[in-house]
Amino acid sequence: MADVDPESALLARAAAGDERAVEELYDLYGPALYGFGLRRLHDHELAQELVQRVITRMWQHADRYDRSRASVRTWVFMIARTTLVDLTRRRERTERVIDVGEHGDDIDELADLLLAETMRTALDRLSVEHREVLDFAYFKGLSQVEIAARLGLPLGTVKSRTYYALKALRLACDELGVVE
Repeated sequence: MADVDPESALLARAAAGDERAVEELYDLYGPALYGFGLRRLHDHELAQELVQRVITRMWQHADRYDRSRASVRTWVFMIARTTLVDLTRRRERTERVIDVGEHGDDIDELADLLLAETMRTALDRLSVEHREVLDFAYFKGLSQVEIAARLGLPLGTVKSRTYYALKALRLACDELGVVE
């Protein structure tokens, strides 16, 4: 049997539930995925969302990776391209909804209120630690390095908490019927 390359081994560890392997995948692919997303989406928040979604999908589907078909990097960027299409379509749908005309402002305001309340409920379902990292990252605009310094935690712990917080938030949103 041929030796398994380090990236395939890392992916296998992630598939087995090794949290450190997920952090290493984030460190390895996060910057390249962010650059990929930013160049195509021209939006920092969407590029960050692309990274989180791709890392999550890598982890969830790591057991489906077949090294005889593609390198890990190629597989990762195939996931990124699919995710990019999803994010682009969502943005286009949102832009169409915003442009609904005369009564659009009332509809949008009501939709925003409902979404905000649903998101508040979803956030309330998270642990204190998960809410804390999401608050610092998404509401206060801190980088993961700044969050680590503020909380006195290792950077890897902040990355891991952010990853799992987003996963838990997505699950809570799914349970509450929030549609992407």
